[in-house]
Amino acid sequence: MKKKKYVWFLVGAAIIIGAAAALVYGMKGKDAKEEETAFTAMYVPYGEGEYIFVGETAGVFRVTAEPDMYEVFDINGNKISMEQLVKGNMVKIYGDNIMAESYPGQYPGVTKMEVVEEGSPSDADQYQGIVDEIYTEPDPAEPPTMQVEYTTELANAVVLANRGGYEWVYMDKDGLSNAVVADSVHVLDWGDLLIDVTLTEPVDLTLSFSDEPMEVTVVRYDSSLRGKAQDMPAGEDVPVAEKDGKLVLEGVEGDYVYEVTGVWENGRATYGFYTVQK
Repeated sequence: MKKKKYVWFLVGAAIIIGAAAALVYGMKGKDAKEEETAFTAMYVPYGEGEYIFVGETAGVFRVTAEPDMYEVFDINGNKISMEQLVKGNMVKIYGDNIMAESYPGQYPGVTKMEVVEEGSPSDADQYQGIVDEIYTEPDPAEPPTMQVEYTTELANAVVLANRGGYEWVYMDKDGLSNAVVADSVHVLDWGDLLIDVTLTEPVDLTLSFSDEPMEVTVVRYDSSLRGKAQDMPAGEDVPVAEKDGKLVLEGVEGDYVYEVTGVWENGRATYGFYTVQK
């Protein structure tokens, strides 16, 4: 009889241990899932009450979750407010990893933030121009902006392409229609104004406009033709694919100059960049 009680005691202990192990495993599984969806991004301030981040996997985005839905911790694990973040902070962001389908990006599912590297304001200077350009109220007298997004083995990159000539019609504050025509030299003669996209292998480039165009055409030229627009070289038409609602140039290689033309109801504009192979 005592032996049976002993056996039942062992069985009961095993059940308790198993339940505890399952609980611990469940907690670890939850932590593992949180870690799996977390990513790191740099804080780049813009205006008052705006919290903009640039991430290797998420690009440029704004945290739109309600402040009472997440906590923020400094590099020492102390709880802080969003206002205490410093330009250049590298922040690990936890959440559902679902970005709202908008331009620019919005992240409403944030659950926690941790500063993992203090960084410095100068680290964020490379992104400040992009953030200012994206989040500044657009000038109705100018066509939309265009940025080039791509992923390499090292990181995700976002480059703001320069704009060339355009024809644009807009309504001023008095409700009057105005037409603007801005001339520009050929993209091959842009010189140092032509922004570069550095590649280590063929990649897909995403063309993101601050206002979605009705039509986009792309022509590319060999980089050896830079500065030789007077020779009127013929360019090569490049197909523009649509993937998940985004405009994509597939399998882009280095050493080419790209001219992108967007068309809207208000007019048209050209943009340019060149790819560098490393």
